[in-house]
Amino acid sequence: MHPGSLVAAVARALHPVLPAAAGLTEDEVAASLAAPPDPTLGDFAFPCFKLAKALRKGPPQIAAEIAAGLADPAGLFSRAVATGPYVNLTLDIGRAAALVLPRLAAGEPARRPATGVRVMVEFSQPNTHKAFHVGHMRNLCLGDSLVRLLRAAGDDVVAANYLGDVGAHIAKCLWWYLDRLHDRTPPADRRGEWLGELYAAASNQLDTWEDQAQAGDVAAAAELQQAKARTSEILHRLEAREPEIMAVWQETREWSLEEFAEIYNWCDVGFDRVFFESEVDEPGLKLVAEFLDKGVFVVSNGAVGVVNDEVKHMPFFMLRKQDGTSLYSTKDLALARLKFEEYRIDRSIYVVDVRQSDHFRHVFLTLKKMGFYQAERCQHVPYEMVELPDGPMAGRKGNVVLFRSLRQQMTSHLRKTWFQQFEGQWPPEEIDAAERTVALGAIKYGMLNRDVNQKIVFDLAAWLNLDGNTGPYLQYTGARAGSILRECGEVGKALDPALLASEAAVQAVTASLQEPQERELLLALDRLPQTLFAAAEQLRPSIVCTYAFELCRTFNRFYNADNCRVKPSEGPLLQARLLLVHAFVHALRETLAVLGISVPRRM
Repeated sequence: MHPGSLVAAVARALHPVLPAAAGLTEDEVAASLAAPPDPTLGDFAFPCFKLAKALRKGPPQIAAEIAAGLADPAGLFSRAVATGPYVNLTLDIGRAAALVLPRLAAGEPARRPATGVRVMVEFSQPNTHKAFHVGHMRNLCLGDSLVRLLRAAGDDVVAANYLGDVGAHIAKCLWWYLDRLHDRTPPADRRGEWLGELYAAASNQLDTWEDQAQAGDVAAAAELQQAKARTSEILHRLEAREPEIMAVWQETREWSLEEFAEIYNWCDVGFDRVFFESEVDEPGLKLVAEFLDKGVFVVSNGAVGVVNDEVKHMPFFMLRKQDGTSLYSTKDLALARLKFEEYRIDRSIYVVDVRQSDHFRHVFLTLKKMGFYQAERCQHVPYEMVELPDGPMAGRKGNVVLFRSLRQQMTSHLRKTWFQQFEGQWPPEEIDAAERTVALGAIKYGMLNRDVNQKIVFDLAAWLNLDGNTGPYLQYTGARAGSILRECGEVGKALDPALLASEAAVQAVTASLQEPQERELLLALDRLPQTLFAAAEQLRPSIVCTYAFELCRTFNRFYNADNCRVKPSEGPLLQARLLLVHAFVHALRETLAVLGISVPRRM
């Protein structure tokens, strides 16, 4: 609960009127408050059901007594009425606006004080030598938003990435690169994506030979056996760090890393630490040997692992294969220890798709048995997959939407359907920047608007719609609000800065806000802090998306109401409405900022 919120103010005003026998704290009163089903009943409703047992009275009688205690209209409430078991409270608009609007209009962020808790959020985690596609964007957007939300909640957050730069997928890619290409010259501007094409070609060829071999094709079986032997050879040479193959690995790896850096820059996502699988594969094997000697791990059929009976359908968690090589699990344990030692983190959050839920349950159970106290505060944030309207994406189907194509399609669509009309009126660089901002807003909102347990259907045209529940709709609303302030300023109607410093001055002008659309917008603005903190606590950016959409719909009802026009207003009413719009502009920008979305100056 934000101390400056209306909920907090109502709880402070209501609490002294409650009988002491009720035994409620201010925070408990605040948690009980809700909006009445009909706005004409009031702004807040306080239910009296829980008080009946302690006070030995019926809820309607209790509600009537509380309402009588608040009968004096002076102060925060203009009206307090008992309706059955509820006390319905109507706020004095001037007092309420004075509490909410100045801090928002001044751009005061809704941030909590520092908690002293250091949190690491690990997200994105693409593999080098593979192409970055639209499916990767859900992880990227989700992790980045969690970083922003937790920082707003006062945590010391370390944004981390963990790149898969070793493993069988690289052996496949390099097999194709070294043995199957006549010309190894990469394209000039998309070398990382090109490596992904080589990997896909290698995987598809191996799958084809596998299918043919199973159907009895002797030649295909021979080709498959030879290819598997070659990829295995490349993998072992990489694990042995042979200079010749390592030189090829380093060069091609850099192509992927350069492309990832360009994508992250375009997406406005940054990392405080980038981990690589290659830096934890050898430490992982040493860790397995260490804890095998300590008796924490056991040997089973030549493999080393740990028995986690809590995962009943697969209790044995393998950490080293019979041939002595490592697995993802080996590296994840080594990575966790590296995180704990290097950053002294109190909490570790892993953003990885839902298919890895059992894996991370094993990882956390194992870390606990290894003696890491942070294991209790390790958390997996699972999410469902991204699909196309006609079904799941798959490389063999050829229906994977690569990031470069996604970006080009979106900006091209925006240019043709929206920004082309401004050519010759706006500077070219402003159009280019607006296209990027809106395309990015469409992607991020589309990826965050649905809860993590729901699949996402990627539909480019729908996500770019300016009229629906989309990122561009929110951005357009924000740009429209900004244009109101600019147009008023052009005719000498600007907000008086003194209103941001004097509660009494604010109350004097905001008392003129009498329209229901104005009251509705004020109440919506007040919900910003509690929305951000709830989303941070639950690790659910979709809560913020829902709030942002409702806030914009509320503003548009205000904007479209003939009785709420800002520019024609005069005197105190003009100042009150300017204050309301300024507060909305800053509130929306802060709301979208935790989603990684910005608002163009104009659209």
